[in-house]
Amino acid sequence: MSEKILCPVCYWQWDGGAKNCPHCDFPIAQFKDLLSGKPVLWDKTLKQDFDNLIEKHREISRKRKVEPILKIETGMHIAVIKRIDIDKAERFLVTGSLDKTIKVWELRTGRLIKTLRPPIGSGNEGKIYAVAISPDGRHVAGGGWTGWDWEGTASIYIFDLKTGSLVQRCSGLPNVIHHLAYSKDGRYLAAGLGGQNGIRIYKTDDYSLIKRDSDYQADVYGLDFSDDGRLVTTSLDGYIRLYDKNFKLVRKKKAPGGSHPFQISFSPDGSRIAVGYDETPSVDVLSADDLDKLYSADTEGFSDCEFISVTFSFDGSFLYAGGTCRNKIDGDWKYIIRRWERAGKGRYIDVPVAHNTIMHILPLKDGGVVFGSGEPSFGIVDASGRLALYKGNTIADLRDQLEGFQVSYDGSVVRFGYEVFGKSPAVFDAERREFVDETSVRLSKPIIQMQGLEITDWEDNYYPKLNGEPIKLERYEFSRSLAIAPDGKRFLLGADWSLRLFDRNGNEIWKVPVPEVACAVNISGNGKVAVAGFGDGTIRWFRMEDGKELLAFFPHKDKRRWVIWTPKGYYDASPGGEELIGWHVNKGKDKESEFYPVSEFKHLFHRPEVIRMIFKTYDESRAVALASEEEAR
Repeated sequence: MSEKILCPVCYWQWDGGAKNCPHCDFPIAQFKDLLSGKPVLWDKTLKQDFDNLIEKHREISRKRKVEPILKIETGMHIAVIKRIDIDKAERFLVTGSLDKTIKVWELRTGRLIKTLRPPIGSGNEGKIYAVAISPDGRHVAGGGWTGWDWEGTASIYIFDLKTGSLVQRCSGLPNVIHHLAYSKDGRYLAAGLGGQNGIRIYKTDDYSLIKRDSDYQADVYGLDFSDDGRLVTTSLDGYIRLYDKNFKLVRKKKAPGGSHPFQISFSPDGSRIAVGYDETPSVDVLSADDLDKLYSADTEGFSDCEFISVTFSFDGSFLYAGGTCRNKIDGDWKYIIRRWERAGKGRYIDVPVAHNTIMHILPLKDGGVVFGSGEPSFGIVDASGRLALYKGNTIADLRDQLEGFQVSYDGSVVRFGYEVFGKSPAVFDAERREFVDETSVRLSKPIIQMQGLEITDWEDNYYPKLNGEPIKLERYEFSRSLAIAPDGKRFLLGADWSLRLFDRNGNEIWKVPVPEVACAVNISGNGKVAVAGFGDGTIRWFRMEDGKELLAFFPHKDKRRWVIWTPKGYYDASPGGEELIGWHVNKGKDKESEFYPVSEFKHLFHRPEVIRMIFKTYDESRAVALASEEEAR
């Protein structure tokens, strides 16, 4: 068999023998000519039979947990880079993101080498909070909200960097993984866990668990090894803990500068420890012998931000820190990395590097640092304090769109900004699949005030209120955006992990998980669709009746390419846009996943008529049926 034939449901490659796909039972042999891309004479019956079969066998694949998942792939992360790491020889940079991928880069050039794909699911399942690379560059470890939805416990995935294969899974962890770190000699991997679960230590020759300390009262976000094998940790319980090279706890002290010590770093000689916090800009330097405070770095000019990430330079002469602190430069707010001389006791300079939080900083041999940010972006600041490398994002920044996020009466047209605060606005007609002039259509702003509905504290707040009463969210979940239905009977709240519709009395009607922070929301004038813009740069349409997703749109930051698709994968795209999306296919919880660009199935799923019918039916299955009737005429 010369041509490549894949199952259109779960993307198993047909070997020419079996009649049906072994994973979802789709009758692949029956449709081999169609699936190979050969011209086929469609009639109404054949078209509907094929559509119905795909729907039937998708349900089978869903039950067997082999259902493919549509994912954006731009060659760069599309959500926050939570952690980074580098190998000892400084050949590789690895980045872990909330977009559920781990990427491996050539450190000095920023060239993408490989994307590592763990098993993922809907909602939070598969989000990467922590990543580490072994000193020899052989293994990459990743974890976060990984495995939780399937097993009720979390897993650390170990990948072979050269092959991209998932070679080991450390399972059974009682909460999410916030941080991972290899010891400097590569013999051990340490994991910091969420909740009151502490740390775990694995021996890397077989990744067996050799040590646990669960005597923690809150999440562990900071871990660092010294050259001689000691380990230091931070926890939101307020304590810093120091372990000897045999992982025996030798010191435990309250952090001196705040109640939430976050990231932590040994000095190169192992004599000092730097710590940053997530509720104060303080940066403290402690003795690595007894954890006594030695001095604090000068954080002059900042009071309402945090230096969450800290590190010493490779030779120990500088101290670096970054986080949510920023400066206004030529009218533009930039997040900075502050560098102090004399290991934190001397003068400082601020280096502007990004438009979102600096999440992680690591030292380089030449005296500079490499960083990862929430934009998402990464880069290198050299020893002179100059930005020497910057790899920026590829997504529309939908934060703080506020009244600029507007929709038409039927919800088919949306106005958004490519830049934060709604700058660089554009208007896209989803039904016609084209950008249009803003003056050609009537658009409405989100309604955020209405008589009888006093919704307060909803913007970037843990505790939104309706008429003075709390609106319930998940613990630690921020409310981000609000829209009230035009009839005043319901309101939509966008949050970190969910999109929620409430009635006017505050009763939750539905809740759906979201791909990233719900930065902006609106409700169509006819009350049939909710439209939301997310932190991954996508804009999505949801049926107001039940919260079911109807459509998703990704406008690339280059303002030329775009792709729009339904949950079942029917799509339309600008020239080059179809290369921005593909199918992520899980191969089981102990095997790396695969990715297929949607262009490989253009002859099956490029169906603009389905997109058009969405706004006539507000139902994907009915839209497919109507489109099939039209296409078969």
